[in-house]
Amino acid sequence: MTEPARRVAVVTGAGRGIGAATARALAEAGLSVVVAARSREQIDRRAAELVAMGRTAKAIVCDVTSEASVQAMARQAAELGRVSVLVNNAGAAGSMPLGRTTLEEWNRLMAVNATGAFLCTRAVLPGMLERKWGRVVNVASTAGLSGGKYLAAYSAAKHALVGLTRSVAAEVADTGVTVNAVCPGFVDTEMTAETVDRIVARTGRTREAALAAALASAGQTRLISAEEVAAAVVSLAVATHSPNGEALVLGGNDSVSGRFAIVNPEALGSPRGWNNGMLARAGGRSLFIAGQTARDDSGRVPTPDFVTQFALALDNVLAVLREAGGGPADIGRFTIYVTDMEQYRESLKQLGEVYRPRMGTHFPAMALVEVKSLVDPLAMVEIEATAVLG
Repeated sequence: MTEPARRVAVVTGAGRGIGAATARALAEAGLSVVVAARSREQIDRRAAELVAMGRTAKAIVCDVTSEASVQAMARQAAELGRVSVLVNNAGAAGSMPLGRTTLEEWNRLMAVNATGAFLCTRAVLPGMLERKWGRVVNVASTAGLSGGKYLAAYSAAKHALVGLTRSVAAEVADTGVTVNAVCPGFVDTEMTAETVDRIVARTGRTREAALAAALASAGQTRLISAEEVAAAVVSLAVATHSPNGEALVLGGNDSVSGRFAIVNPEALGSPRGWNNGMLARAGGRSLFIAGQTARDDSGRVPTPDFVTQFALALDNVLAVLREAGGGPADIGRFTIYVTDMEQYRESLKQLGEVYRPRMGTHFPAMALVEVKSLVDPLAMVEIEATAVLG
């Protein structure tokens, strides 16, 4: 199962918010990106921004609820290259008591949130299966995992999307194609702002009080940034060893998983990139991940290239973590062994470009150790990790 040399990603709902952030993150990860949405003006602007960054991007107008529109998008996307990544991000929200929920509103939320993902996945999946490599990531919601007051239609639609994720994942198991979902809570986007507006109109609360009530209803301490969601999506889209059928929850707590409290003593100053300490909350289970070198699927270490090897080693650590039921934010400590400290320092910018799509904004405590050599003769880097799982 070999990943395509030239990867093309399609992102729906990419004109703003999570979709725009995801398109940018995928482009930064080296993929050519199809920016799709209903608004021509928005997607043209997003695509132009990516091209200005030196990336390859194409804007395609698409209504994901229309089978003909989705099929046309798939044909136009193929002009850029073979689609190896699909991010079903297009979505719509709504909240009201069940008794006031019209059939029109129910159908609208189902069509955008669930049917759209079905149509887009069905359009690109055959090509992925033929090439034996592909990544489908559905942007769902924590509302797709549990119910919520006044959210019957929206929650049902997102439940349908999670069900679609798990069912298609079972269908493509062991083919080289994976299908996963990212389930954020309230995200700092226009969609959340509209939700807050509805609470204000319904209750007469201030916007601050309305936002606090919304966050409390979801068990969040803060809004999640669009960039955090994008990083989670990209971690699933670019990983060599991607899980399949998982629903990755972004809870909007102090850390993505809520497993840790950050410990950064004022006397030590602000940490430079990595946190000074991570305190595991009670009730967690420790997972010690043995040193992972840059072995690929065939068990080989590639020709010495520090950045490539770092990416492979980090992917291998995350593969072990996901097999145990965890995610990147469950890591409390990294120990990174390198054979050339100077080369490590010179590669910091490139390493950041490798790290962010996989780990997002989660920065555990870290120990960096220079060694003369590693067990694998060609290996230049090895990563050990300690994680805490719930």
